[in-house]
Amino acid sequence: MILRPVTFVLAIVAAVITGNHTDSFWLGFLAFFIAMGAGRVLGALIRGLPYRAFYKAIWPAAATGYAFLFADLGLPTWANFFVSIIAASLTKSALGGVFPKQRRWRSRVEWRRIDLDELLP
Repeated sequence: MILRPVTFVLAIVAAVITGNHTDSFWLGFLAFFIAMGAGRVLGALIRGLPYRAFYKAIWPAAATGYAFLFADLGLPTWANFFVSIIAASLTKSALGGVFPKQRRWRSRVEWRRIDLDELLP
C-alpha cells in the first residue's frame, strides 16, 4: 500500500518542522512518533474500520496532550520525550479494554496442578 511510505515521509517532515521550531531534537523525535501514529489512524479510516481507528488514535492524542502538559510543568525536553511516551502507552493500555473488537492477549499455556509425588524422588 502506498500509504506507509507517504506516512513515513510526512512523519519525517513533521519531526523536522517541530524540531526546528522548538530547537529540540527530542520534541522533533516525539513529533515523528506522533505523526506515525496519526498515519495509522488514517490507514484504519481508509480501510473503513472506525473502531480500530478510534483505538489507534488514543496513543497519538495522549502523547500530544502529555507533551504539552509536561512542557508546561517545566520538564526538560529529553525527560518530556520519555515520560510522554510512557504515559501515553499506559493510557492506551488502560483504555484498551473499553473498545470492542480489539485483539487481546491470551495465554496459550495449559496450566495443571503439580502433585507432591512429582516433586519428591
